Amino acid sequence: MPRLPMTIPSDLGAIAADLPPGVLDEEFRQACQRLDRYIGALAWEVAAALELGPGVQPAADALLPERNWSEAGSLALRWLLETLALYGLAEEEGSGWRLAEPRSPRTTSVETRAEAERITPAAAPAYEVLARCAAALPAVLRGEQRGEDALFGPATLGLWFDYFSNANPLYAPNNVIAGAAVARAARAGCRVLEVGGGGGSAAQAALAALVQAGATPSAYVFTELQPAFLRRGTRAVQQALPPAAELRSLRLDINLDPGSQGLAPGSIDVVFGVNTLHLAQDPIAALANLRALLSPGGALVLGELLRPGPTAPVHLELPFTLLEEYRRAPLIAGVRERPGFMSVGGWTRALERAGFRAVEVSPAQVERCAAIYPGFYCGALTARA
Repeated sequence: MPRLPMTIPSDLGAIAADLPPGVLDEEFRQACQRLDRYIGALAWEVAAALELGPGVQPAADALLPERNWSEAGSLALRWLLETLALYGLAEEEGSGWRLAEPRSPRTTSVETRAEAERITPAAAPAYEVLARCAAALPAVLRGEQRGEDALFGPATLGLWFDYFSNANPLYAPNNVIAGAAVARAARAGCRVLEVGGGGGSAAQAALAALVQAGATPSAYVFTELQPAFLRRGTRAVQQALPPAAELRSLRLDINLDPGSQGLAPGSIDVVFGVNTLHLAQDPIAALANLRALLSPGGALVLGELLRPGPTAPVHLELPFTLLEEYRRAPLIAGVRERPGFMSVGGWTRALERAGFRAVEVSPAQVERCAAIYPGFYCGALTARA
């Protein structure tokens, strides 16, 4: 199995030639490689802080009762052990894990972060989020703190706006890939609905792609559940929306019937969301509800971080493993076989069971990209009603 960190092959962009130009440019590849090195150093330091020394350690579900740790940290602990293995710092042994002996000298996460932020200051939010998570994990395991309290609050709201921003080169490709898929699926004068719009960065990317493609929408419905994000996102859409287009903004819970939340069946031509639908309690039901909103032949576009396999680890996943909504997402055989992010196969089956057809993935060879470089997760799925 490929290990991280590694040099991202220079021809990865050629394999993913259907992506917008520049998404996998040299600057992005270098930024990813620096982040990869940081996460490896951080995982090793977290293991040391938790006194997970070299040699055999039990699996996560056995470590929790052995150390009297809280179930709230179970998914993050599983992430830690699997990420150490992804970096060649641990390997499965029997029902547990064998951690490697310390290597010396080892570059610290602080040193790695400082160098990365010196080269690419706009990537700083990604490092800050991961550092906060690593610092919070021991307290979460001891039951002294909730992940939600560590990561979300008045003091961190601005951090998340910066993290999900198109100025952050480590997150922007999620929006760019989804935006390009929206533009391919749309036509001029279409009615667009965005679900889970957050701070509006996905809307900005999608609207830019729509205008460039000559598919300027006649109406844009921006939705988000959290009030602070809804306000911020609405302002971002107002600034990016062409003057003639109508804007509507409302709160929307993807786990409830959209018809009961002010959206009429058949009233939308394109529905899209970026890194939102994987949080649905029942993704198949949520997708079916969105399908009911679409006009005949309308399209759904999902910009999602895609697991390389149904239960494969994702080394960027630490922040989300600390959140109860993510951790407790019900499993569905063949669709969501691990909490949170889903694989291409899982999404395809969910879309088909929800009644969608003609499912397309961008990049078309996303699974080959992930096999070559195990840190490649970005993608978009498009399906027709």
